[in-house]
Amino acid sequence: MAARSIQPAHILGLYAIISPMESHAHVKLSGDRAGEYVVTEERPDGSLTLVPDTSFGAIRKRLGTEPATLAEFEAEHGSVQPPDGEG
Repeated sequence: MAARSIQPAHILGLYAIISPMESHAHVKLSGDRAGEYVVTEERPDGSLTLVPDTSFGAIRKRLGTEPATLAEFEAEHGSVQPPDGEG
């Protein structure tokens, strides 16, 4: 599927934003079904096949988490040491 610019779409009564990313378009749905999805197929009649976005970034966004800073990591787990045999 060729990359396309971001465009709004109305799919099955849901509002979606379709944005290109890598080889599959990513879709954000709101309504009865909400969240990040990936378009796996675009059929000649214009209908789409969607699957939940299971990328690391999408999962982290759903959970509302951010990577820890080094200071936060060390406060939780102790100071970071070099691997064995490296200094």
